[in-house]
Amino acid sequence: MKKSTIAVGVIIALGIVWTGGAWYTGKQLEKNVDVAVNKLAADASKKLGANIHSTVKDFHRGLFSSHFVLDITPDKDADIAGIKPGQSLQLNVDVDHGPFPLARIGSGNILPAMAAAKLSLVNNALTKPLFDLTKGKSPVSAQVSFAWDGATSSDITIASGEYKDKSCLLTFDGAVYHIDANAALDAFDYDAKSQKITVLSQTGAEVVIPVTTLSGHLKKTPFDFMTGDQQVNADNISVSANGKSVAEVKNLSFNMHSDLSADNKKLDAKAEYALASLNVQGQDFGGGKIALDLASLDAAAFNDFMKAYRQFGKEILASTPAQQEDADYIRGKLANLIMSHGSKLKKGEPEVKWLINWKNAKGEATLNLDYQAADANKALDASAGETAALDSQIKYVAGKLVLPVDMAVETGKNFIIVADHKTEESAKAQATQAVNGLVALGNMFKLITMENNTVKMDVQYRQGYITLNGKKMSLEEFRQQYGKLGLPH
Repeated sequence: MKKSTIAVGVIIALGIVWTGGAWYTGKQLEKNVDVAVNKLAADASKKLGANIHSTVKDFHRGLFSSHFVLDITPDKDADIAGIKPGQSLQLNVDVDHGPFPLARIGSGNILPAMAAAKLSLVNNALTKPLFDLTKGKSPVSAQVSFAWDGATSSDITIASGEYKDKSCLLTFDGAVYHIDANAALDAFDYDAKSQKITVLSQTGAEVVIPVTTLSGHLKKTPFDFMTGDQQVNADNISVSANGKSVAEVKNLSFNMHSDLSADNKKLDAKAEYALASLNVQGQDFGGGKIALDLASLDAAAFNDFMKAYRQFGKEILASTPAQQEDADYIRGKLANLIMSHGSKLKKGEPEVKWLINWKNAKGEATLNLDYQAADANKALDASAGETAALDSQIKYVAGKLVLPVDMAVETGKNFIIVADHKTEESAKAQATQAVNGLVALGNMFKLITMENNTVKMDVQYRQGYITLNGKKMSLEEFRQQYGKLGLPH
């Protein structure tokens, strides 16, 4: 048999399989699309706390592709910021059927898949302001591939745009996201890259964020929050005024890891903010990090707090413009929220550790803060004394400071130069005097120790006793020596 005959046979066979597979995929899509969008609506309703309805409109099935419009409409009584009664979010959906979706082949991917879909926003009353910003382009578009096992791989593009009002001009050069999700939609891997963002105010102030990258792996929990790993990195952020540099931040990053215990009762989390350097008006302030380590937080209590916090956000958005600009009003409502959930969050006696680290040309300072809560839900005898009352709130608290004097003087000098426009010599003299005065005050009250021109302070409280720089005292002894200074209530 000639090789050409074999080749033609293979091509014909592949064509039959492709055509048959595409026809089957199209039939399955038409039959099951309503189930999928109803699940989408149910998930959205749960997240937003309002009833959301999803409807498939204008479904047209072809041999190799299908088209429909996905209409997402809140209940008429739903209160969702930015959506007026009767408005809906609509998506154009074009689906290329498997086993070899044309969209994937067009992008160079020849691996088989169940289907591939292209999604874009419909320009309607709700989305028109966004289309105005992007000059008629769909503000968000996506290409989603569906594997045979139900997993999805999505490439999402956010269009570049420009926003202008009376006070500022914001330009955004666009962003791309890649998201992989498993069939159960309970585990996600993502990475993203946001291009340059520029904010220019009428006063001449300009903020530029050239590129920001994001990545992470998240998984659903039995609660309304997700756990996993997340990273955000911005290479450089610059602030200028009328063409002159005001500030520059290099290598700003955020990393977070969170996870539940095996029994899903406790939440552990680690987070870190870091920057390589901060330069303000030509003065190098150095760089550093703030790290948080949270252990054994009651997961159910945290879930309740997050629900209340989301409700707090909705209430702020629904408040009057005057209330939204009233910092005292917002702080008061937030304080009430924290107070109402404080005792619940202490259940299980969680521990929080902070590390603050800062380094400049003259040295490196560190501050460690450790705190473990006592379970405030445990009964306390009404006749309990001050120590027992304190121990019912705090199981352990400690702070440790290491601060090189030269480093503190350098920081103070740079701050005075920026704030008061003093000469370097004058600013250094003023900073030296201020730092030496604080050191003398700390020595006088025996709050600090000095070693190699470095200020050190180590203080702990545990079960009725305070240990200050190695000296252990009861609360009463501490009061006699220091009066009310630093005594916790």
